[in-house]
Amino acid sequence: MPAAGEVAGICFWARAMRRRFFIIDNTASGYGGRSLAVRVLDLLQASGARVDGCGEANKDAAFQRATEAVRSGAYDAIVAIGGDGTIRHAAGVVAGTDIPLGIIPLGTGNVLAHEIGLCREPGPLATVLLSGPARSMIAPIANGEVFLLMAGVGFDGRVIQALNPSTKSIVGKLAYAGPLFSALRGSADKLEVVLDGRMHKANWVVIAKARHYGGAFVIAEHADLHAPGLRAVLFNTPDRGALLASLLALASGRLATCRHVTVVGCTRAEIHGQTTASVQVDGDPFGSTPLVVEAQGHRVSLIVPALAG
Repeated sequence: MPAAGEVAGICFWARAMRRRFFIIDNTASGYGGRSLAVRVLDLLQASGARVDGCGEANKDAAFQRATEAVRSGAYDAIVAIGGDGTIRHAAGVVAGTDIPLGIIPLGTGNVLAHEIGLCREPGPLATVLLSGPARSMIAPIANGEVFLLMAGVGFDGRVIQALNPSTKSIVGKLAYAGPLFSALRGSADKLEVVLDGRMHKANWVVIAKARHYGGAFVIAEHADLHAPGLRAVLFNTPDRGALLASLLALASGRLATCRHVTVVGCTRAEIHGQTTASVQVDGDPFGSTPLVVEAQGHRVSLIVPALAG
């Protein structure tokens, strides 16, 4: 049960705030963080809020229930429990509507939580959901689907395609080790990247809407969820040494000075491979090239901490 002090503080801020929540819960996410979600939901209910869940084991059925919840007009917010992939699908449910999207971050990295400055403590998370401002962004489109953070083609696409979700849910980030080393050993992709009509060459490209990548790493320092446009991060890494140098630069916060990397602002990106190249979007597998990304997508309202609003 929630502590009395926590509930009192939350109720104070929630008197005229959101009171009706519909929950989308990815039970495969979290790597030991399920208790966080339970605690937050308990706090919401203790504050007097109504909390309904989809209760569907099948993902497609769950998101269909969420779509019906949005259309019903009976809820003040949709809340996604899980990682960035779950949040992306939930964003597609609320896109173009006035219903805001809140998150309870459980994934191994959860880039969006880093992007909006969301902590992983039950009390502050409940307070954000109840009373945090809803801030609009224009969510970009990848091959016709809404996303929030990034689309990667080449190296990270291969890593994500090879990742075992069941292993990831058990051991967290350690599950990336095998796919990462396998992708490092593989041949470099040869990509043609057309940015706003101008041709570029790359071995790996990340089209970023967000600054962060893989958790707290910064991949595009001038990217902004709430500003127009995208950032194309082009990696020209013809051999394993150059690729490893780029990864180390990303991990150490020096990517902007890496000679193998170029960042280009754009509103549209078309990416083709000389051979088929793997694609990931918001940390989930997304098939293969060709990929078309457009900055002008659909409006999504995100519930963010007050200081971020």
